[in-house]
Amino acid sequence: MMEKLSGELVLKIEIDEMYITAGEKGNKNLDREPRKRGLKAPPGRGTFEKDKPAIIVITERKHGKTKFFVPLHLNGKYIVDIFQNHIEGNIIVYHDDYPIYNCLNGFCPHFAINHSNGEYADGDICTNNAENRFSLLRPFLQNYRGISKYNLQEYATLCQFFFNERRETHDPMNILMKFLEYIFLRFFSILTFLQKYLEIFQTFSKNLMKKTKFLQNNENK
Repeated sequence: MMEKLSGELVLKIEIDEMYITAGEKGNKNLDREPRKRGLKAPPGRGTFEKDKPAIIVITERKHGKTKFFVPLHLNGKYIVDIFQNHIEGNIIVYHDDYPIYNCLNGFCPHFAINHSNGEYADGDICTNNAENRFSLLRPFLQNYRGISKYNLQEYATLCQFFFNERRETHDPMNILMKFLEYIFLRFFSILTFLQKYLEIFQTFSKNLMKKTKFLQNNENK
């Protein structure tokens, strides 16, 4: 969740989307012939299923906090869920002319800049900050020479972490310590999740054994 910013009556948020070619790198059990010249996706907007997933970015203008999302299915409900689950407070949203953002009608004030007509700024209406985040994300992802679409969210989140922490501090050691803390908390949350379901499984096993013994005793009688 993005930090709750105290003293702000209204948060000005930019949202934008980009599409990146990402297949199933690392998966050797594919029921198809190998591609001769690597993965080539069609131009324009794509889908996760067609190996051209979307990446959504939201960025808060004043403090620059940024977050990336990789949806399996991009639709209006997903956009609304982002704002409901990851931002606190009243918001004004700025986006391009992609019709999917009509889902914000009645949810919050929002304004569009019409890129189709060659417009990139109209007073306060623009998505320049969001596009700037993508200009940093693209070369970050290219360093890895191809990424599985199933791991794309993790790579985008890593870029998000370094960007947000860099804005907070320029001390490399401080960033490193926060990164290690982030990794530890993620690992701890996974262990907690596994422990929870292990306890459920153990309880289920005990109940099953009791029921089995009960049935066996009845049969012996």
